[in-house]
Amino acid sequence: MDLVKLFKPKSMAVVGISKKNPLSPGRIVLLKNEFEMNVKVYGIYPTAGEIEGIQLYERLDKLPEMPDLLVIAVGPDDTLGYIQDCADLGIPASVVIGGGFAEIGGKGIKRQQELEKIAFENDLAVLGPNCLGVYAPPIVDTIFLPTERITRPPRGSVALISQSGGVLVDQFFVKFNERNIGVSTAVSIGNRAVVDESMLLKYFSTVDKETSNIAFYLEGFKEGKAREFLQLAKESEDTVIVFFGGKTREGKVATQSHTASLAGNYRIIYAALRQHYIIQPHSERELLTSLKVYDILSKRRNPFGDNVVTYGDVTIVSVSGGHAVLASDMLKTYGLNAIRFTRQEKKDLKERMNPVAREIASFNNPIDLTGSVLDTDIENIIRYLSDIERIECIILLLLPYPPNISFQIGRRIANIVSSKNKPVVCFVPYVPKYSLIIESLELANIPVFHSIKETVQAVSALKHRTRITNIKQGNIHWE
Repeated sequence: MDLVKLFKPKSMAVVGISKKNPLSPGRIVLLKNEFEMNVKVYGIYPTAGEIEGIQLYERLDKLPEMPDLLVIAVGPDDTLGYIQDCADLGIPASVVIGGGFAEIGGKGIKRQQELEKIAFENDLAVLGPNCLGVYAPPIVDTIFLPTERITRPPRGSVALISQSGGVLVDQFFVKFNERNIGVSTAVSIGNRAVVDESMLLKYFSTVDKETSNIAFYLEGFKEGKAREFLQLAKESEDTVIVFFGGKTREGKVATQSHTASLAGNYRIIYAALRQHYIIQPHSERELLTSLKVYDILSKRRNPFGDNVVTYGDVTIVSVSGGHAVLASDMLKTYGLNAIRFTRQEKKDLKERMNPVAREIASFNNPIDLTGSVLDTDIENIIRYLSDIERIECIILLLLPYPPNISFQIGRRIANIVSSKNKPVVCFVPYVPKYSLIIESLELANIPVFHSIKETVQAVSALKHRTRITNIKQGNIHWE
């Protein structure tokens, strides 16, 4: 099957267009791709005509060319007819938006079996049914929600595959945008009758050069495909992340009616994922945090150079003692260690502070710079710590409340990191008035988070990625 035609079609056709209802799924997909994306779009309507200047055609065989992709937004029985048309006319890929298949049981299961039979016998790359389909900017977008109603994430290195379309556009698109996590392609797989998580993992690992991080939201592996998925993940040069829904008994019941999925025993799945070098976050927040730092490391301008977090040896720098304590309490939970400073290092740190702050600041680990801190103090401390080799990462809890911290502090820190390449992960409150500081840091690809927990989790994610990289390179010490 040619999955390239799903994600990078040169042309596409849409069936299921309404002339009367401007919010019908087929019409939204047609107009969105015509006016917002870079793919050639054709519309199919029984009596032809036009919509908003777009010519419509009576049937697929009336088109001036056979499209690479067909988006089907009609009822389940008519869907099967169009899948057969794809086979007969040589249309290699299709997105089936509608439901009425295995997720409803009974005759829906039979419909899905018929769809699978046609697709597999003719090598048709069918996505769905019961899905939103594909968002592959700037080429194609089959999500049938008006653009003004959804938030699109920035472009980046993460291929995002979700069994749930709702989770994709709400939990992920919105929060990816908020956290500045970049997406290469987003896929809603729904019932995954044909194109499943294993096919997608293989495609994004071996074909799509824009992807280096592959993230899955699943409610269970497709039956009979778990072993294949695990082996592909183990062999992949990309970072593979899987986040599971349906871990509890109640969640498993919900997945049955949701996507006809079979959630397995979570403990067994967790162990299998770890053995095959798959990163498995324990919460949605941890997933987002991990993807943010992995996306940053995949950028051409990696702010940390060749420096990595291997053992989790960190130092905490804060302008608030309470924040520093909270961060310190979390280190052990996330496999991190607070390094100890020598007497000389503490003396050196103290000498780099302004006269007022140096008398009240604490130079243990964590370092509490206090509310008397100046921009230059933060610069001097970060620069000094960057030269201590045994510190793998600096956790900077930057609360811009003290009056002597200016809105230029983000750029000042970014300048140091760009020259020293020491990993620095920051906490800055996501408050509109501090957006200038956050923007200055993130323009330099320095990760910023809006909670202490996320900041600590991010450093742990960096350590975990180093472990996976070492294992894949054959360093058995990290098994």
